Amino acid sequence: MRRGKPALHVRHGLPLALNAGNWLYFWPFQLVADIGLPKETTLAAYEAYQRTLLRAHFGQAMDLGAHVNTLTQDCVSEVCLASLALKTGALTGFAMVLGGLIAGADEKTTSLLDDFGRELGVALQMFDDIGNVTGAREPSKRYEDFFLGRPSFAWAWAADNTSCVDYSRFVGAIAKLPDPNDVESWLTHHDLVAAGRASATVHMERTFDKLTSDLEERRITWSRCAYDELRALGEEISHAYK
Repeated sequence: MRRGKPALHVRHGLPLALNAGNWLYFWPFQLVADIGLPKETTLAAYEAYQRTLLRAHFGQAMDLGAHVNTLTQDCVSEVCLASLALKTGALTGFAMVLGGLIAGADEKTTSLLDDFGRELGVALQMFDDIGNVTGAREPSKRYEDFFLGRPSFAWAWAADNTSCVDYSRFVGAIAKLPDPNDVESWLTHHDLVAAGRASATVHMERTFDKLTSDLEERRITWSRCAYDELRALGEEISHAYK
Protein backbone atom coordinates (compact mmCIF):
# COMPACT_ATOMS: atom_id res chain seq x y z
CA MET A 1 0.00 0.00 0.00
CA ARG A 2 1.14 3.54 -0.78
CA ARG A 3 -0.75 6.69 0.28
CA GLY A 4 -3.73 4.50 1.12
CA LYS A 5 -3.90 2.77 -2.27
CA PRO A 6 -2.27 -0.34 -3.79
CA ALA A 7 1.29 0.40 -4.94
CA LEU A 8 2.05 0.72 -8.64
CA HIS A 9 3.75 -2.67 -8.92
CA VAL A 10 0.69 -4.32 -7.40
CA ARG A 11 -1.64 -2.69 -9.91
CA HIS A 12 0.49 -2.97 -13.06
CA GLY A 13 3.21 -5.53 -12.32
CA LEU A 14 6.88 -5.12 -11.38
CA PRO A 15 8.36 -4.62 -14.90
CA LEU A 16 6.12 -1.65 -15.79
CA ALA A 17 6.41 -0.12 -12.33
CA LEU A 18 10.21 -0.42 -12.31
CA ASN A 19 10.51 1.04 -15.80
CA ALA A 20 8.21 3.94 -14.89
CA GLY A 21 10.25 4.63 -11.78
CA ASN A 22 13.50 4.64 -13.76
CA TRP A 23 11.97 6.96 -16.36
CA LEU A 24 11.16 9.46 -13.62
CA TYR A 25 14.89 9.73 -12.82
CA PHE A 26 15.69 10.89 -16.36
CA TRP A 27 12.63 12.88 -17.40
CA PRO A 28 13.50 15.92 -15.20
CA PHE A 29 16.66 16.50 -17.25
CA GLN A 30 14.46 17.07 -20.29
CA LEU A 31 12.05 19.26 -18.33
CA VAL A 32 14.93 21.47 -17.21
CA ALA A 33 16.20 21.69 -20.79
CA ASP A 34 12.75 22.73 -22.00
CA ILE A 35 12.66 25.75 -19.66
CA GLY A 36 15.06 27.54 -21.97
CA LEU A 37 17.50 28.78 -19.33
CA PRO A 38 20.98 30.05 -20.21
CA LYS A 39 23.43 27.19 -20.73
CA GLU A 40 25.38 27.89 -17.54
CA THR A 41 22.14 27.93 -15.51
CA THR A 42 20.96 24.68 -17.11
CA LEU A 43 24.31 23.08 -16.25
CA ALA A 44 24.01 24.27 -12.65
CA ALA A 45 20.50 22.77 -12.46
CA TYR A 46 21.79 19.45 -13.85
CA GLU A 47 24.61 19.40 -11.30
CA ALA A 48 22.20 20.14 -8.46
CA TYR A 49 19.85 17.41 -9.64
CA GLN A 50 22.65 14.83 -9.93
CA ARG A 51 23.89 15.78 -6.44
CA THR A 52 20.38 15.35 -5.07
CA LEU A 53 20.02 11.88 -6.60
CA LEU A 54 23.28 10.83 -4.97
CA ARG A 55 22.28 12.22 -1.58
CA ALA A 56 18.87 10.55 -1.73
CA HIS A 57 20.38 7.19 -2.61
CA PHE A 58 22.78 7.45 0.32
CA GLY A 59 19.74 8.16 2.49
CA GLN A 60 17.88 5.20 1.03
CA ALA A 61 20.85 2.96 1.75
CA MET A 62 20.72 4.07 5.39
CA ASP A 63 16.98 3.47 5.40
CA LEU A 64 17.45 -0.11 4.23
CA GLY A 65 20.58 -1.05 6.15
CA ALA A 66 20.82 0.92 9.39
CA HIS A 67 18.49 -1.26 11.55
CA VAL A 68 18.35 1.32 14.32
CA ASN A 69 16.87 -1.21 16.74
CA THR A 70 20.32 -2.84 16.80
CA LEU A 71 22.29 0.39 17.40
CA THR A 72 23.45 1.67 20.76
CA GLN A 73 21.32 4.50 22.12
CA ASP A 74 24.03 7.14 21.67
CA CYS A 75 24.22 6.45 17.90
CA VAL A 76 20.52 6.37 17.09
CA SER A 77 19.74 10.08 16.82
CA GLU A 78 22.71 10.90 14.58
CA VAL A 79 21.84 8.10 12.16
CA CYS A 80 18.15 8.98 12.05
CA LEU A 81 18.68 12.71 11.49
CA ALA A 82 21.28 12.00 8.79
CA SER A 83 18.74 9.82 7.00
CA LEU A 84 16.14 12.61 7.16
CA ALA A 85 18.63 15.15 5.78
CA LEU A 86 19.76 12.90 2.93
CA LYS A 87 16.25 12.05 1.74
CA THR A 88 13.47 14.57 2.35
CA GLY A 89 16.03 17.24 3.22
CA ALA A 90 17.94 16.77 -0.02
CA LEU A 91 14.77 16.84 -2.13
CA THR A 92 13.40 19.98 -0.47
CA GLY A 93 16.79 21.64 -0.76
CA PHE A 94 16.87 20.88 -4.47
CA ALA A 95 13.40 22.40 -4.93
CA MET A 96 14.69 25.62 -3.34
CA VAL A 97 17.87 25.62 -5.42
CA LEU A 98 15.99 25.05 -8.67
CA GLY A 99 13.66 27.94 -7.92
CA GLY A 100 16.64 30.13 -7.15
CA LEU A 101 18.43 29.20 -10.35
CA ILE A 102 15.38 29.92 -12.49
CA ALA A 103 15.06 33.32 -10.77
CA GLY A 104 18.69 34.10 -11.57
CA ALA A 105 20.13 33.74 -8.06
CA ASP A 106 23.90 33.64 -7.67
CA GLU A 107 25.87 30.76 -6.16
CA LYS A 108 25.93 32.34 -2.70
CA THR A 109 22.15 32.59 -2.63
CA THR A 110 21.49 29.11 -4.02
CA SER A 111 23.81 27.65 -1.38
CA LEU A 112 21.79 29.43 1.30
CA LEU A 113 18.56 28.13 -0.24
CA ASP A 114 19.94 24.59 -0.30
CA ASP A 115 20.76 24.77 3.42
CA PHE A 116 17.35 26.21 4.24
CA GLY A 117 15.50 23.66 2.12
CA ARG A 118 17.38 20.79 3.67
CA GLU A 119 16.46 21.84 7.21
CA LEU A 120 12.86 22.56 6.21
CA GLY A 121 12.67 19.09 4.66
CA VAL A 122 13.99 17.58 7.89
CA ALA A 123 11.28 19.40 9.85
CA LEU A 124 8.54 18.18 7.53
CA GLN A 125 9.84 14.61 7.72
CA MET A 126 9.79 14.88 11.51
CA PHE A 127 6.07 15.63 11.35
CA ASP A 128 5.56 12.76 8.90
CA ASP A 129 7.42 10.30 11.14
CA ILE A 130 5.34 11.28 14.16
CA GLY A 131 2.29 10.79 11.96
CA ASN A 132 3.43 7.22 11.35
CA VAL A 133 3.27 6.66 15.10
CA THR A 134 -0.37 7.75 15.27
CA GLY A 135 -1.37 5.99 12.04
CA ALA A 136 -4.11 8.58 11.50
CA ARG A 137 -3.56 8.92 7.76
CA GLU A 138 -2.46 5.36 6.95
CA PRO A 139 -3.58 2.99 9.74
CA SER A 140 -2.11 -0.02 7.93
CA LYS A 141 1.38 1.51 8.20
CA ARG A 142 1.20 2.44 11.87
CA TYR A 143 4.42 1.53 13.70
CA GLU A 144 6.02 0.48 10.39
CA ASP A 145 9.18 2.48 11.15
CA PHE A 146 9.40 0.81 14.55
CA PHE A 147 8.73 -2.71 13.32
CA LEU A 148 11.27 -2.47 10.48
CA GLY A 149 13.93 -0.74 12.57
CA ARG A 150 13.96 2.05 10.00
CA PRO A 151 15.57 5.42 10.84
CA SER A 152 12.92 7.97 11.80
CA PHE A 153 12.48 11.00 14.02
CA ALA A 154 10.42 8.98 16.50
CA TRP A 155 13.43 6.72 17.12
CA ALA A 156 15.68 9.78 17.44
CA TRP A 157 13.35 11.47 19.93
CA ALA A 158 13.15 8.36 22.08
CA ALA A 159 16.94 7.97 22.09
CA ASP A 160 17.56 11.64 22.93
CA ASN A 161 14.91 12.15 25.59
CA THR A 162 14.76 9.03 27.73
CA SER A 163 17.06 7.26 30.16
CA CYS A 164 19.00 4.13 29.27
CA VAL A 165 16.47 2.04 31.16
CA ASP A 166 13.44 3.63 29.49
CA TYR A 167 15.02 3.43 26.04
CA SER A 168 15.76 -0.26 26.61
CA ARG A 169 12.09 -0.75 27.50
CA PHE A 170 11.15 1.10 24.31
CA VAL A 171 13.23 -1.28 22.18
CA GLY A 172 11.82 -4.26 24.08
CA ALA A 173 8.25 -3.08 23.51
CA ILE A 174 8.92 -2.72 19.79
CA ALA A 175 10.29 -6.27 19.66
CA LYS A 176 6.83 -7.47 20.69
CA LEU A 177 5.12 -5.93 17.65
CA PRO A 178 2.67 -6.59 16.03
CA ASP A 179 1.28 -6.81 19.57
CA PRO A 180 1.00 -3.04 20.23
CA ASN A 181 0.11 -3.03 23.93
CA ASP A 182 3.57 -2.37 25.37
CA VAL A 183 4.46 0.15 22.68
CA GLU A 184 1.25 2.11 23.22
CA SER A 185 1.78 2.10 26.97
CA TRP A 186 5.33 3.42 26.55
CA LEU A 187 4.27 6.10 24.05
CA THR A 188 1.48 7.30 26.34
CA HIS A 189 3.73 7.41 29.40
CA HIS A 190 6.38 9.48 27.60
CA ASP A 191 3.90 11.52 25.52
CA LEU A 192 6.06 10.97 22.46
CA VAL A 193 3.53 12.19 19.89
CA ALA A 194 2.90 15.59 21.48
CA ALA A 195 6.53 16.07 22.50
CA GLY A 196 7.78 14.98 19.08
CA ARG A 197 5.48 17.43 17.30
CA ALA A 198 6.63 20.19 19.61
CA SER A 199 10.26 19.42 18.78
CA ALA A 200 9.49 19.40 15.05
CA THR A 201 7.75 22.77 15.39
CA VAL A 202 10.81 24.22 17.14
CA HIS A 203 13.06 22.89 14.38
CA MET A 204 10.90 24.48 11.69
CA GLU A 205 10.74 27.83 13.51
CA ARG A 206 14.52 27.87 13.89
CA THR A 207 14.91 27.05 10.21
CA PHE A 208 12.83 30.05 9.14
CA ASP A 209 14.52 32.31 11.68
CA LYS A 210 17.94 31.29 10.36
CA LEU A 211 16.83 31.98 6.79
CA THR A 212 15.79 35.50 7.78
CA SER A 213 19.06 36.07 9.59
CA ASP A 214 21.18 34.71 6.72
CA LEU A 215 19.36 36.80 4.11
CA GLU A 216 19.85 39.97 6.13
CA GLU A 217 23.46 39.18 7.05
CA ARG A 218 24.41 38.58 3.42
CA ARG A 219 22.36 41.59 2.28
CA ILE A 220 20.36 39.52 -0.18
CA THR A 221 17.27 41.18 -1.60
CA TRP A 222 14.17 39.14 -0.82
CA SER A 223 10.40 39.41 -0.95
CA ARG A 224 8.55 39.48 2.37
CA CYS A 225 5.40 38.36 0.56
CA ALA A 226 7.16 35.28 -0.87
CA TYR A 227 8.68 34.53 2.54
CA ASP A 228 5.29 34.70 4.26
CA GLU A 229 3.78 32.47 1.59
CA LEU A 230 6.54 29.92 2.06
CA ARG A 231 6.12 29.98 5.81
CA ALA A 232 2.37 29.49 5.47
CA LEU A 233 3.00 26.53 3.19
CA GLY A 234 5.31 24.97 5.78
CA GLU A 235 2.63 25.40 8.43
CA GLU A 236 0.00 23.89 6.16
CA ILE A 237 2.14 20.85 5.39
CA SER A 238 3.00 20.32 9.06
CA HIS A 239 -0.70 20.26 9.98
CA ALA A 240 -1.43 17.85 7.12
CA TYR A 241 0.59 15.15 8.89
CA LYS A 242 -1.62 15.14 12.00
